Amino acid sequence: MRKTLLLASLALVTAAAHAQVTTFVLQPPQLEGPLEFTWPAWGQTPDLNDPLNQVIGFAHFVDDGTAGDSLGCNALVNGADIAGKIALVYRGACEFGMKALNAQNAGAIAVVIINNVPGVIPMGGGAVGADVTIPVVMIGAESGALLYDEVLAGNVQLLIGSVLGVYEYNLSMSAAGSGIPPYSARPSAFTEGLTVNLGAWIRNFGSEAQSGVTLNCTITNDGNTVYNETSSAASLGFNEETYFSLPTFSQPAYDGLYEATYTINSPNTDDFPSDNTFNFNFLAEDLVAYSRIDPVTLVPQPDTHIRAVLDAPNFMICSYFRAEDAGNFQVEGLYGSSSKAAGASVQGDVLEARIYEWNGNWSGWSDATVDQIFQVDVADYFYDENLSSVPVYIPFSTPFVMADNQRYLFCVFSPATDVFLGGGEVLDYTQIQSTNDEPIYLANDNGEWISFTDLDHSSVGAKITPLVGIIESDRVELTPFPNPTAEFIRIPLAGQTGAATLQMFDLAGNKVSERRVSVGGDETLVVNVSGMSNGVYLFQMNFDSGKYSTFRVVVTK
Repeated sequence: MRKTLLLASLALVTAAAHAQVTTFVLQPPQLEGPLEFTWPAWGQTPDLNDPLNQVIGFAHFVDDGTAGDSLGCNALVNGADIAGKIALVYRGACEFGMKALNAQNAGAIAVVIINNVPGVIPMGGGAVGADVTIPVVMIGAESGALLYDEVLAGNVQLLIGSVLGVYEYNLSMSAAGSGIPPYSARPSAFTEGLTVNLGAWIRNFGSEAQSGVTLNCTITNDGNTVYNETSSAASLGFNEETYFSLPTFSQPAYDGLYEATYTINSPNTDDFPSDNTFNFNFLAEDLVAYSRIDPVTLVPQPDTHIRAVLDAPNFMICSYFRAEDAGNFQVEGLYGSSSKAAGASVQGDVLEARIYEWNGNWSGWSDATVDQIFQVDVADYFYDENLSSVPVYIPFSTPFVMADNQRYLFCVFSPATDVFLGGGEVLDYTQIQSTNDEPIYLANDNGEWISFTDLDHSSVGAKITPLVGIIESDRVELTPFPNPTAEFIRIPLAGQTGAATLQMFDLAGNKVSERRVSVGGDETLVVNVSGMSNGVYLFQMNFDSGKYSTFRVVVTK
């Protein structure tokens, strides 16, 4: 793509596990085994996926001169103890990047940050994370408590990195080598002729050769199995990789949610089974998206939150869309998400939904130009509560009518200097983008159109519905907002008149509320849900005219 600045992503959220990368206790024997961990995108130099960069060392707590368990926020005073060791430091008081940099400056070969609560969380690099060049991982408070006494005794030896050759039987499959659809969601009208090439690369990380290895893929549609195929068997030697091919998947017509699972099968019990399966899903309803779809709420989910440059204003991330017959459809609103470093609240911030026309005399992603991108619609979402990392829906005041075969960018924008926007990295579209030569996403940093070298797509989704009169139906499309919500849900009722009955059901089918409402003009119905428990609810509105509408609402507090 020409005229595009390639920037390194400062990721606030990363996947909790990477293919065949582990944080593993080697000693003492009674604690031997893997630990739950997160691995941030910043500071991972060298690449731990490369077996040559595996780190093994004894663990030692940092001391920055403060009382108690030092938090590593100041220069360390025990550099002689830390040099050549894996530094352990507790979460709290300062940025993760600062803790790691102080340990690195003292000669540590890696850093383990122990959470101050159970479990692990995403880690942002903060102001100095980009200066960290040694591995950094986080483990939970419970793991830290188990290790504490043995670390003080100098008995804990850790392995951080690739597990190549560590286990006897260890097969692996990754997202980058697995066949997926060219998008995660499309309205049914735009899925005609869709054929998905299925198969995956499988690698033997184990020390022993394996024979009789197969790959299975099962796909269900709304609970019914529509595909179940197994590959031919093959053998894999140590560190050998083979592609396992499966029959293509296609349907005469697509409708609803399709959920797929790849599974590696072997006569031997795998010693590291966490990457023996890979899941993806695909929604054919009223959504355009590339990131994974939440199977309950049916909205796109972010895997990561990113921005190009910290402390710089005006960041935006976009999803790409084009269809030959898009002129019969309209965009009602966009889904997006935002977050801040160290769990800071987004309450009081604004998130904008924008639609751009992407023009220019170019044929595909390989020769795309960015000098003819024009904004054509905008809507604002004001955070009146902290919905950090939660997808929110931003409706346009008037649905935007698209044109046939026009290239569009569906974008969410933040004017803030510290807000990170939702992206996706679990699904890998590299091969699809190369084959189809079509864009997947684009971003904009303070007026400069950019792409990221380590991000596959954005998590921005667009709700697209047929124009009125194109498809006649008694169903009325209503889109409540904010959704999720903690206190109130607003239901735009423009164009509806008369009276209606509003019913609310939980996922078990129990009716939790019913009320009569009057509708007129461009009224927006406000419903108080503050008394409802956290969960997903089905709303059904039956108009006296015979029209009806159903939609999901997520209550979260």
